Amino acid sequence: MGFQSLSLDASNLTATFISDGSSVTVDADEPLSRLFDGDFTIANGDCQIQNNNQAFNLTYDFGAGNGKPIGDIGIQFRGDGDGKATRFQFQVSNDINAAFTTIGTVRPDNSTIETDTTSMFRAFGVGNEPGFQTNPLISYRYWRINFNTSGTYEDADKTTILEVKVYTVSDEDLFRKDYNVEFDDALLDLAGWKNPRFEGSKLTAARRNRFFKGDISYGLNPVVEHKTACIFLGKDIDEGDALDKDVPLTEVMNHSYLTIDKILFINPETDDVEIVARENMNERAFNRLVAENFPEGSSVVVKSLENQKNKLKPQHFVKFNQGQLMKVYSYTANTGGFDDGVFGGHEVYEHKGDNKSVVSGSGLFGFGQTAAASQSLFNTESIQFTTLFPAELSFYEGNYSTATMGSKLINISASISSSNQAGSTLGGGVPSETGGGGTSPSDIRLKENIIYLRKSISGIPIYTFNYIGRKEKYVGTMAQDLIKLGRTDAIVLDNNGYYSVYYDKIDVNFNVIK
Repeated sequence: MGFQSLSLDASNLTATFISDGSSVTVDADEPLSRLFDGDFTIANGDCQIQNNNQAFNLTYDFGAGNGKPIGDIGIQFRGDGDGKATRFQFQVSNDINAAFTTIGTVRPDNSTIETDTTSMFRAFGVGNEPGFQTNPLISYRYWRINFNTSGTYEDADKTTILEVKVYTVSDEDLFRKDYNVEFDDALLDLAGWKNPRFEGSKLTAARRNRFFKGDISYGLNPVVEHKTACIFLGKDIDEGDALDKDVPLTEVMNHSYLTIDKILFINPETDDVEIVARENMNERAFNRLVAENFPEGSSVVVKSLENQKNKLKPQHFVKFNQGQLMKVYSYTANTGGFDDGVFGGHEVYEHKGDNKSVVSGSGLFGFGQTAAASQSLFNTESIQFTTLFPAELSFYEGNYSTATMGSKLINISASISSSNQAGSTLGGGVPSETGGGGTSPSDIRLKENIIYLRKSISGIPIYTFNYIGRKEKYVGTMAQDLIKLGRTDAIVLDNNGYYSVYYDKIDVNFNVIK
């Protein structure tokens, strides 16, 4: 709260004895006007009141109807040991004939006042810092300093005062009002309160911009209307082609890709028009506008400026609004009845340890059939890499070449372990026999449909599961459980980053059960 000093007129100030109300003599050369002149020097700024060691009042009258909100009152004496009072009170009132209200008492113990002339004695503040009386402040017509005890003056003849100041708050704080409003929520449940406002005024709607049977509305008008104020412009309507390696878009049957290049903004009130091109706008902001105006599952109307009416429907549905689906390669499935698939990657790591074959090089490897079938099905005729990779893959340009990708496939697409000479159809080496002297892949990341059964005698959890993509059901444990139990002696990390288990080192059998 900010304080400001009031401008005071000495003609409104009187000095009177408390005993009989008569005037106290004031030195003509050191009059009452010095109390408000702002001069704190002893030579020119002090006022001498000849009270002869008697109790007296200094009373100020703002005048009828001119009361002021008083925040604090302060008085300062001479500092040379001449004419100080040791007990007095600050008082306020709106009636000169009624009792005044004391807002502060100074030195009630009659102790000696310090000789510091740079600080004021105040009703509320400390030193040179004003305080405040109450909040909000109350306006008073009168204030006075009541020197109410005889014999409490350092000088037997006179009381010498340098300055008196009265403070109020700043106009900004003075006219600030706080409003506290309390509302009884129970009123909302009264029929007399809610029925006139609620019944007949509740509107419901099933859709925006359209009226449906069952909606509560005015007539047949839509309850909520939200019409776009922009038109989206594009120049390309594309279709993917799975078999054409020169077409980078993924083919989705009966769907097309519509590219938006510009947005035409229209102000419905002023008819002002602004066109913003994609290249002139922040990319994320442009894409956000498209996504917000074309939410997935919504219907849109597409108008063609060319003669393509036979390709357009009255309405089209948005299936995807975050760019285009770009293909890396296409695979033509075999017609021989084989269950085939394809798994892509930059390279196949060399197999170490007990593996009988060493396979390395770039290309693809298959799953879902034997290694020989994989080699015969996946070849450069059935796999076609696109000649134009998405720009988002530019980071990996040093790792591939569209000119040579797919020209050479790896010879073997399966791991071969010492305990599984027949090979395997999964890169992780899924075993075709029960656990023996070798290892079996038991990484939880290779499995699905995992069901806990029990624990072995040594406390190892036992589960049933199948390997991802395989129908056979197995019983065994998880390599991650052995790590938690501290049985790292019974696991090994293969070159593909998966864990296998030495079942001959634990009291759990690995078996095919279905």
